[in-house]
Order: sequence, then C-alpha cells, then structure tokens
Amino acid sequence: MTLDVARAQARMQALARRLSLPLEAAAWGVLRVANSNMERAIRTISVERGHDPRRFTLVAFGGAGPLHACELAEALRIPRVLVPPHPGVLSALGMVLADVVKDYSRTVMLPAAAMDAGTLDLLFTSLYERARADLAAEGLPDADIDLLPALDVRYQGQSFEITIPLHGPESLAARFHDAHRRRFSYASESEPVEIVNLRLKAVGRTAKPQFTRQPEGGLNPRAAQVGYKQIYFAAEESLHAARPVHAALYERERLRPGNIVVGPAVIFQLDTTTVLPPGWSATVDGWGNLVARGGRREPA
Repeated sequence: MTLDVARAQARMQALARRLSLPLEAAAWGVLRVANSNMERAIRTISVERGHDPRRFTLVAFGGAGPLHACELAEALRIPRVLVPPHPGVLSALGMVLADVVKDYSRTVMLPAAAMDAGTLDLLFTSLYERARADLAAEGLPDADIDLLPALDVRYQGQSFEITIPLHGPESLAARFHDAHRRRFSYASESEPVEIVNLRLKAVGRTAKPQFTRQPEGGLNPRAAQVGYKQIYFAAEESLHAARPVHAALYERERLRPGNIVVGPAVIFQLDTTTVLPPGWSATVDGWGNLVARGGRREPA
C-alpha cells in the first residue's frame, strides 16, 4: 500500500484544529502518546517485575517495532536496540521454525507420601502413549520427541498448586517445600503434601536452518544511501517538542556487515522501517542484524 500523504495530512489537520496546535505539533503528540503506551507496557514486564532495563537489549520486531524502538530505549535507558534482518515476519518465522509442543494433564488428587517413582511413572503411561501418538501423527520420529513430566503439588487444603518436575535429586515433598519457600518465603514442612494434577509437556524437535556469517563490507554505508529527507525528531532542549532535521535515507538490503549508519537516519525495507534519531548509530553485524546504540537524555 502506498501512503496517501494528502489524506493523512487532512486527517491530522482536523485533529490539529481541535487541539489548537500546528500540524506538526499534533502529529508529534500522537507519536508521543503511542510511545508512552508502549513504554508503559515494557515497564510492566521489566521494572515492575524487578528487572533493570539498563541491563538488557531491546529487540525490535513487527512491522512497526523498529519505528519506535530507539526512542523507547532512550526513554527507558536501555543501552542497545537489536533489529533482526526481517522484523516484520519474525513472529511468522518463529512459528515455522518452532518445535512442536503439546501439553497434557490428568487430575489425580493423591497424597505425595504414598507415591514412589515407579508408581508415578505408571500413572503417566497413558499420557506418554497419547503424546507419542499425537507427535507421530505430526510426522515426528520418536527419536526427536522429548517428554517432560511434572506434577501440580500443594499443601493439602490449599487452593493453588506449584508445578514441580517429576524427577529430581530430592524427594517430591522436599522439592515442593523448597519451591514454596522460594516463591512465598515460607514452607510448612509438617503439612501433608498432595498431588493434584499430572502434567506432561511433549516437545517434538524440528529441523533448524543454519545461518552463516556474511563477509565484512567496510564501515561506510554510502552504497546503501538513497538520499535525504526532512524528518521531525525530539528537540535537543526538550523531549516534549519536535524539530525538523535532515535525515539520511538507506535501503537495508544494500547494507553490509560492518557498515555503520549514523542518525538521524531512516532505513527502509519491505517489511518495516527503522528510525535512528539524532545521537544514535547502528552497526550491521555479521548476520545482518542492526545493533543500535545512543546517548541518554533526561526529559526536560
């Protein structure tokens, strides 16, 4: 699809009039709201779970991910952004290459003290047979199938369970007490332990492609450059305002390993567009990934 610039401007102009803002300021506001929503989502799965974003790399995927990734990383103080060779189809590629995984369960409600390894293996027999038959129907040989049994265990009378691998160096009860202590900071070792469900994860390993490192192409990305264009980015004096700057334009398929693209820049490809704000630069690694880094600015 080709962007209808005139219609896009007309729609944004209508919003700008409602907000009593210039056209560019209204468009920048829309972008800031979108970035703010994504930033909040990243904080939910990182900061709110005790993870420091500064220790991670932000992987940008999807058709729109690389458009926003550097600005999100800057807001969250993430030091690096990695853009895979084909971000727009990364999820589809993962689905095609992923192992075949099937999950099975059976409710048993049995006291853990009365169960030994042989009895438990016998209880799992029907699940093993079903899993092997299902994966065989998918064309997977038995040699490529891994069966990972586990148990949902709780203290008798509890309303929730913890999943514990079936086999381990310690007894089932001891492993459950340890898991309960790690999750809830206490364990009631005098309480009877109950097995609620048998669980089985069956994994059929699929063939994986071999990716080869590409030859170096030097530092200069000039061969991939297709021109310049005026693009709005956050102003140096305030992240809440935008200013136009001349950004270099590149075709990603013509970039080579070792090339360094310095922002402000826009990198085009069929399935996405990668934006490098001022102060950011991206290096093409041997597998065609863009690894971007930038400076940190605190909001004004």
